[in-house]
Amino acid sequence: MKKPIFEVREKDLAMIAELEKQCFSDPWSLRTIEDAFRQKDYFIYVWRDMKRVSGYVIGRLAADEGELLRVGVLPFIRNFGIGARLVRVLQEELAKRFVSAVYLEVRESNKPAIRMYKKQGFIVQGRRPKYYRNPMEDAVLMRWDVPAQSLPVVSEEKPSYNETHKEENEMKCNLCGRTIKEKEDFLKVRRSGDIFQAKIWNAMNFIFANIVMMNW
Repeated sequence: MKKPIFEVREKDLAMIAELEKQCFSDPWSLRTIEDAFRQKDYFIYVWRDMKRVSGYVIGRLAADEGELLRVGVLPFIRNFGIGARLVRVLQEELAKRFVSAVYLEVRESNKPAIRMYKKQGFIVQGRRPKYYRNPMEDAVLMRWDVPAQSLPVVSEEKPSYNETHKEENEMKCNLCGRTIKEKEDFLKVRRSGDIFQAKIWNAMNFIFANIVMMNW
């Protein structure tokens, strides 16, 4: 099933502005959202259903830290995990940017959001008194520490034939490319190798003799 979370498009911005009015008492204006859309250090993802935006998340990158700025979901489709999935997508995006932590502020009275953030790994960091207006309220500061990423070391060199077949008691001659499984195979390869080396030696002698004659 195709996931309904997408990177924002310019034509989504007006719908996000409308959702802001339904989700917040101090909504961002359309102009503020458009300014964020044009900034390279901002990330906006939307939950699109039937070509309509019904949820969104906005975050930004600040040096080696990330910030979750806004999360909004249509009131009548809340409690279905949409907000959590949007937050998770933003967390994954910021983690790719190698941030050390992601911060957010949330109203003290918004208990459902605080519970959701805790489920996504955020912890309470502190409090900012009288941070919000309309109505005035304290903000709970939360932090998510990005887990240390251990990236696998990828070798650009392909393993040799002999390395990949060592458990099969099989190897390949680096000179002629013949497969060696038994003692007889080794003797055949050795004989062919001796012949090959002899041909090289004769060719070198021929070249050397011609060089000497030219110097005379």
